[in-house]
Amino acid sequence: MRSLQREHLGWELMASFWKRRAGSQGVTVSRAEAQVDDAEATELRPRLTVQFFARAWDAERRCDYWVASDGRRVTCFTISGLTLQQAAAVRVRWDALRSRTELSEEVLADLIADQTGTSVTLVS
Repeated sequence: MRSLQREHLGWELMASFWKRRAGSQGVTVSRAEAQVDDAEATELRPRLTVQFFARAWDAERRCDYWVASDGRRVTCFTISGLTLQQAAAVRVRWDALRSRTELSEEVLADLIADQTGTSVTLVS
């Protein structure tokens, strides 16, 4: 009987661990945009006057920054509320899709929701 109780307790602990891991506390995606020739808005202007795409993870803030430029406009997406592992999964999935679709906050939110199983709020 004791071994059954211990086994049951072990399954409950494992289930609670996965529930805590799976549920991010509010994932948000925000977008900022500027003209590449706007000197006050862009400090990376020389790199942004051509097609450019980069991502950077900020561990302290738990944010993933995605920067894209078409040579005329630069867009920065800030994704907050993901773990490093979730951000990596989203990046890998985007890399597989990027030749077939254009990056937008809606596409990014859908991708995050699919990869993490959490809801995503778009912030204006």
